[in-house]
Amino acid sequence: MSLSDIRIHYATHFLKLSLWYVRQLMHTEGADFQEAVNKRVNIYRNTDFYEGGNKVPARGHVDTKWDAYLEGLKDIYDQHLDVAHTEGLESEGLDYLWPRVRGVHLKEGHNPNQKTPKPTQNKRAYACWTFDDGDDDIAIHIANVYQPQSPLSERYVDFVAMLLKLLRDTKERRPEVVKVGCGSWMNSIKPFQDMFPQSWHASARKSPRSGFGMGHWGQFVTREGKFHERNGQLLRDTGDFPFASLYCHAPIDDILGHLEANFPEAVAFLEK
Repeated sequence: MSLSDIRIHYATHFLKLSLWYVRQLMHTEGADFQEAVNKRVNIYRNTDFYEGGNKVPARGHVDTKWDAYLEGLKDIYDQHLDVAHTEGLESEGLDYLWPRVRGVHLKEGHNPNQKTPKPTQNKRAYACWTFDDGDDDIAIHIANVYQPQSPLSERYVDFVAMLLKLLRDTKERRPEVVKVGCGSWMNSIKPFQDMFPQSWHASARKSPRSGFGMGHWGQFVTREGKFHERNGQLLRDTGDFPFASLYCHAPIDDILGHLEANFPEAVAFLEK
């Protein structure tokens, strides 16, 4: 598969799943259509309406052209309100969205789901890891820059080492930082869990409902960047995400101590 084929595969299947999930929310929770599309699924950032960063309706960004565009998608939902099966809704909804989606996924070097680094982050200086600064804390985020390899298998040492570097640099850059937090489905899988101390796991709190970000929806991307069909089917079959999105946090010194004690290969990697 070429890179463009991989991206098209992801966009096609992911958007169908998202359209299905919006309908589920409307039927099972009585969710408002526009709120479900903007805040509970990741459709907007996969269209050319998205300008990058935090400019998303879920964070208060006003996009009147998007609002008008959604009226057409709502008409498709209204036409399928009493239809038991969702194939028609998904097909028609995808056809409607596709002109605003296809170009985004064919654009060279562009990943709509990758968090845009801030200037202080030096253009992904920490590979898969980026961060947001808080008053006395940082929030860390993950994107797989190693595709088609995985940061949790083939590139595990690199992945751990870059987190260690980020935290060491944070201690030097901002000595007042005492806490590190992360909200992600990856907090539910063992290789990621192993990277953090007990205080991190003890703090785990499940997100009460889905959000629009990759903290929930990242589990539907394979290491190659394709759509994760097995996880998508599990969501359809059960109505639940295969991996819960958990928010965890711990003192930065706890995490540093844990990494340095348990991952000597990562320490050695940084010393090269």
